[in-house]
Amino acid sequence: MLTGQNYVFSNDQIITNGSVALTSANPDLKWETSTQTNVGAEVELFDGMINFEADYYIKNTTDMLYAAPIPLVAGTAPPFQNVANAENKGLELAASYRNTKKVFKYSVGGNIAFVKSLITGLGRGGEPVLSGNIQSANAFAAKTDVGQPLASFFGFVTDGIFQTPAEVEAHAFQALGTAPGDIRFKDLNGDGTIDLNDRTYIGNPTPDFSYGMNSSFEYKSLELNVNLQGVYGNEIYNNTTRYDFGYVNRPSSALNRWTGPATSNSEPRVNLNDPNQNARVSDRFIEDGSYLRIKNLSLGYNLSDKYLKKLKMQKVKLYVSSTNLLTFTKYSGLDPEIGTIGNNLEIGIDRGFYPQARTFTTGLSLTF
Repeated sequence: MLTGQNYVFSNDQIITNGSVALTSANPDLKWETSTQTNVGAEVELFDGMINFEADYYIKNTTDMLYAAPIPLVAGTAPPFQNVANAENKGLELAASYRNTKKVFKYSVGGNIAFVKSLITGLGRGGEPVLSGNIQSANAFAAKTDVGQPLASFFGFVTDGIFQTPAEVEAHAFQALGTAPGDIRFKDLNGDGTIDLNDRTYIGNPTPDFSYGMNSSFEYKSLELNVNLQGVYGNEIYNNTTRYDFGYVNRPSSALNRWTGPATSNSEPRVNLNDPNQNARVSDRFIEDGSYLRIKNLSLGYNLSDKYLKKLKMQKVKLYVSSTNLLTFTKYSGLDPEIGTIGNNLEIGIDRGFYPQARTFTTGLSLTF
């Protein structure tokens, strides 16, 4: 409830101090509930030199909470609702090997986690839940529906660029202003008109699997530690450009835009009015979000015992380390590890998140 809201009341038009509700109430709201079944195994061999872990799980979540959009005429922010039920099935594996009995000591470990997520039910009314508002398109990019992964991308399918007026005429009707240089969208239902009924699922923001590896090596006075992490099989909706604004920069791909027949079959002409709605939610903005990142790498040198005795010290270590040293990905954005904005249905949409910094550190550690 927000106070201090002035309101004109009575025939005398007296200004009265009032209050207004900021969020609509939901008397039917319930707690989100999760139940999980796990089956796992752990194996240790050769006095701990080899370790292996496996865990298979099925997690069912009911009454998932989400502030689903409501009509603007309500005048308040949307309330949290119990919108869906979901089932997650996954397999997690981890293994490690270490050898510390020789001059060259090392340990190597890795893990991988597979997951499959499906919506098994919807809340009251059973209507699909739309999320991920895209300002440039004035539409939602994600749809949560029964039988589909959580917050799957939903939109139009592109089919190249119109090169000539004849191609525009021969294709299904898209818009009054459609012209050569505009994106051609597929008429999925074959009715001769491109409209909302031609949308389909165009991507999954949830990775098929995530993985990581930790390794350390030691040879005499030298130490090397490497940590890798990555994901595979997810898509990202690249929403880093506001196509609805005429005064913002466009991505560098606009330099290769269509300027005449056969000049481009992927980057449309530049038209600030966008009569064809080239910026509508479509697979044009869906990109592979898989990546492999050298998360941490450090190299250290320990002063030998001979010099430590002379210096009357227990340990002297010189080291250099780096965080986010290298990232291998096909994603064209600044960082494929975009995270979320605190909404469980706002997944995989890059709204221009600030990329994680690459850092370098060097130092000297002294132990007396």
